[in-house]
Amino acid sequence: MWLKTKASLLLIGLLLLGGCSVEEGSHDTKKEQVADNENNDHTGELSAEHEKVKGMVSYVVDGDTIDVLLPDNTTERVRMILVDTPETKHPRLGVQPFGPEASAYTKELLTNKEIELEVDVQERDQYGRMLAYVWLGEQLVNEQLIAEGLARVAIFPPNTKYVDRFENVQKEAQQQKKGIWSIEDYVTDRGYNTDSQSEPKESNTECEIKGNISSSGEKIYHVPGGQSYKATKAEEMFCTKEAAEAAGYRAAKR
Repeated sequence: MWLKTKASLLLIGLLLLGGCSVEEGSHDTKKEQVADNENNDHTGELSAEHEKVKGMVSYVVDGDTIDVLLPDNTTERVRMILVDTPETKHPRLGVQPFGPEASAYTKELLTNKEIELEVDVQERDQYGRMLAYVWLGEQLVNEQLIAEGLARVAIFPPNTKYVDRFENVQKEAQQQKKGIWSIEDYVTDRGYNTDSQSEPKESNTECEIKGNISSSGEKIYHVPGGQSYKATKAEEMFCTKEAAEAAGYRAAKR
């Protein structure tokens, strides 16, 4: 009888020890889950903190691309999200109608200005450029380019935060035939149709003003017929003297 009682007590003891082991294991698992949740929450906070980054525009490449000096003294090349302006420096497409105007607009608006960069889902493109919405105070520059008829809405998922807003602005520019919308069949879903039959014939010769940056950093534009025109390598092209001057270039002395 005493042996049976001792065996029963031993069995109960083993069961209690097993239960403690399970509880301790469960407790460790819960600790790990809490730690994971805390890490996830911390990551979310960092993402929210870095949604907008301040910077100074150091150079405007063209209508939709800029160089920005960040607070850590690094420079980022930034491509504006959801917009596409006509080309000014493309090796194959050359200078497209309203490309110089878009470039001049962005230069006048943003050069040496403090801005904020707002990223979307995808932060960089295949070329390593930062993808961002550019804010100048309360003004969303991407949107302004569309409103002025200097850019089309270009959708590349997953960066689509303001797509509905931009498309509404684009409809207004289309109705008013602003800028790029003044040339019939010029704007397509894939870009700009420079072979459009409705494009004014003189537009191919209008954008012949060469903008050149000298070795000393001085910006000079050259018009056809000028003494140095043929020998000048263009940094960018302009359709009018006004556009060149708005971009910070002065007329060549000869």
